[in-house]
Amino acid sequence: MTSTIPGIVAWPVIAIMAMLLAARFRWCRANLYQTYFNNVMAWLLLAQLLRERRVQAVLSKSALMNVTTAQQLSCVAMILACGEFIGFTMLWNRISPEATRRSHRYYRLAAIALSAAFLATGTRARVAGQPFEVSGGWDAVLALSLYLTIIVILVVRLLWMFGSELLRATDTRELLLAAAGVLAVVLTVAACLEALVLAVSDQLGWSNTVAFRVRVHGFEFLWMAVIVYLFGAVPLAVRLHSYLGLDRVSRTWRGLQPLRLSMTAVVPESSFNLEHDDLEHDDRRFRKSTLQLHQTVIEIRDAILQLRHYVRATAPDELARFFQTYSVPADERDSATNAFELAHAAKAKAAGDRPETPDQAVVVNSRSTSLYEEAADLSALAKWWPAALAATEQVIPEGPKTGSGLPA
Repeated sequence: MTSTIPGIVAWPVIAIMAMLLAARFRWCRANLYQTYFNNVMAWLLLAQLLRERRVQAVLSKSALMNVTTAQQLSCVAMILACGEFIGFTMLWNRISPEATRRSHRYYRLAAIALSAAFLATGTRARVAGQPFEVSGGWDAVLALSLYLTIIVILVVRLLWMFGSELLRATDTRELLLAAAGVLAVVLTVAACLEALVLAVSDQLGWSNTVAFRVRVHGFEFLWMAVIVYLFGAVPLAVRLHSYLGLDRVSRTWRGLQPLRLSMTAVVPESSFNLEHDDLEHDDRRFRKSTLQLHQTVIEIRDAILQLRHYVRATAPDELARFFQTYSVPADERDSATNAFELAHAAKAKAAGDRPETPDQAVVVNSRSTSLYEEAADLSALAKWWPAALAATEQVIPEGPKTGSGLPA
């Protein structure tokens, strides 16, 4: 079928699809998942190009093929794309890569066989130079059935795949992606049923939907391809998100740097003397690794342990004034208190005060069970660190007693 979408809309979309495909072949080819999905996207792009009026005109003028042949070859590309997509779903259903490769070759052979049968069945339409919707006949119905066979197989596997993900989703992003997948599959099912049911109905003389089918089939394929490309763009968006340092690890790392720098300046022996901002690796200029975050957490924790020897009791009125001055919410006062006491301890060490042995009852081990929980605890402290540093220039701690709130 020739696309009925205006070129002013179709070609920019096709250009974006081509750029996404090129980007995936450049950055998303590390495993079999990505290989299968890249193949799907490549076949879909070829299918859409063969449906474009200008491409068909060029092929027809060059005597390579007529318009109808290009239309049917676009359907063949769609069949082959579905065959590749089945490989992707097999991996997603936790079939090993080795078993997937062995089993998937039969789907590829089936896709090739269906393509050959489809082209053979479409011979009369090609000779007449008419799309199946116009040529009609039971051979057109058979060709459509062959075309939809592998699509139906794929749709069943996709429904199972997205349905399982919908049930297992644990966060909003996973839930939205799974729901979008189910919706896309349902729309595909509706389009397949519409095409076959109306073709049979017309052939039986119960209806006359040729004009409707020509109009609908002229634009629905592009939007189906766009949906697949949107899913294909997700890994690229995630990669870009990480490259720009917007991922969870990088954001947490950046949030801890003022605290880390202050701690290592006062307690130099806590520093690993490692380069935290490695500019030699362009692909990681903004992105920070889990190892870098882990190193930062260890440096800060080590400095806090050493500064315990300088922690002194904080007068309640000073602490209350700190809370009031910086509008500390009630649920963040523990972290703010820790930051306030720690800032005074850092100032005391820098001033050369004599360290004291901290009360063992005060040394509370961290309750964090993972790196991210540990980093979250320190991030809560780091949030009030600049305010605590500023407050130490105005508030003078009293008494030689040991404090009681710092995290270990």
